[in-house]
Amino acid sequence: MYNLSTVRALTIANHRGRLLLAVLAIAVAALLLFAGPGILPLFVMLGLLYGGFRVATGPLPAFISRLRLSIRWKILAGICFMGGLLLLVTVVNVQAMDYMHSELHDIENLGAADPARVLPAVVDLESTQHGPFFSLMPVVSLMAGFLALGVGVALAISVIEPIHRMGLAMNRIASGDLSQRVDVSNRDELGELADSINSTAQELARLQEAKLADERAHALRERISQVTLAQEEERRRISRELHDGLGPSLAAIVNRLRACQETVDKDPAEARVELEEIRQSLRGHIQDIRHLIYDLRPLAVDQLGLRGALQQLLDRFVSDTGIETLSDLTYDENLDPLTEITVFRVVQECLSNVQKHADATRVEVRIRRAKTDLEVVVRDNGRGFAPPRGSGQTTNEGVGLVSMRERAELVGGHLSVTSSPGKGCLVSILIPHKEQWIGTDTDSAG
Repeated sequence: MYNLSTVRALTIANHRGRLLLAVLAIAVAALLLFAGPGILPLFVMLGLLYGGFRVATGPLPAFISRLRLSIRWKILAGICFMGGLLLLVTVVNVQAMDYMHSELHDIENLGAADPARVLPAVVDLESTQHGPFFSLMPVVSLMAGFLALGVGVALAISVIEPIHRMGLAMNRIASGDLSQRVDVSNRDELGELADSINSTAQELARLQEAKLADERAHALRERISQVTLAQEEERRRISRELHDGLGPSLAAIVNRLRACQETVDKDPAEARVELEEIRQSLRGHIQDIRHLIYDLRPLAVDQLGLRGALQQLLDRFVSDTGIETLSDLTYDENLDPLTEITVFRVVQECLSNVQKHADATRVEVRIRRAKTDLEVVVRDNGRGFAPPRGSGQTTNEGVGLVSMRERAELVGGHLSVTSSPGKGCLVSILIPHKEQWIGTDTDSAG
C-alpha cells in the first residue's frame, strides 16, 4: 500500500505542467500588481522569445530534417536566408539614416531662412515625422537577429542530433549490441548514412548468427565424435568379453557334449556326471549373459525406478567385491527418464572404476537436493590418482570419464572429479532443476 507521501509525489508528478503554469501565472500577477502595467511588454517579449526557442529546437529542426534536400543545399539556403535578413536590416538602417539626414538638412536650411520656425520643426519631427523606416528600425533589427539565430540553431540541431544518435549506435555496435536501429528522420545524406548503419548492423547480426550456428554445429560434431568413440569402446569391450570369455567357454561345452555323446552308451554314470557339470557351467554362462545385458540396458530402472535400481546395483557390488558401501538415496524429486538413466550410468561407471582400479575398502554413494540442483556424489577411500592436465578436459581423460562428462552435459549438468594419490576419489554431478521434476518438498511447502 502507498503511504501519504508517495501519493502526494505521484500527484505532483502527474500534474507538473499545470502546477508550473499556475506558478508562472501567480508570478506574473504579482509583478503586474507591484510594478504596474508598464512591465507587460517585457512579459510579451519573454513569451515571444520562449515560443521562438521552442520552435527553433522542436518543430523547425524536424521540418528541416524531412526536407528532401542535400545538406549542402540546406546550409546554402540557411546562409542565404540569414544573408537576406542582414540585407533587409541594412536597407532599413540606410533608409532611416537617409531620412534623418534629409530632415536635418531641411531644418538647417530653415534655420538660415527663418530661425523662428526651427524649434517647431524639431518638435514636429520628434512627435510625428519619424518616417516608416526609422520607426521600424529597432524592431526589424531585433526580430531579424532572433530569426537568424533561430534558423541557425534549428539547422545545427537537424545535423548534430542525427550525428549524435549515429555515434551512440556505432558505440553499441562496437560493443556487440546489434539489436537497436538508428532512428533518424533525415531525408538527406545523414538519413542515407543511418540506413547504411542499420543495413550493416543487420548484416553483422546475420553473420554473427551464422558464426554461432557454425560453432554450435562444430561443438555438436565434436560431441558426436566423442560419444561415438565411447560407444565404440563399449562395443569393443563387449566384443572382447564375448570373444575371450563366452565364445571359448561355449566351444568347450560343445566339445564336452560331443564327448559325452560318445560315452553315454559305454558309461551312463560318467555321462550323467559330465552332463551335470555342463549344466552348472551353462548356468554360470547364463548369469554372465544376464550381466552383459544388464550393462547394455538396465531394465531395473524401468521396473524398480532409479532408487530401486541403484540399491540393486549397490547390493550386487557389495556381493561381488565385499567393499563396504554407504548410501543415501533419500531425494524427493521424480526425475525424467533421461536424467534417471544418466544418474544410473554415472554411478555404475564409478563403481566399475572403484572395483577395477581404486583398491578401496569403502564407497559412499549419495543423491540429494542441493538448492535448485540435484547432486550426485560417489566417494571412495582408494589409492586415488593424479587428475589429467591439459588445455582441454576431454583430451587427456579416459573413455570412462569422457562418457560420464558427456552424459552429464546431455542433461545440462556439470561433472567434476577431485582426486590425488593416496587420498581417494570424489566424483560429483550437479544437474539443474527441470520443470518435469515434481518435488514433494516444494509441493508441501506451497
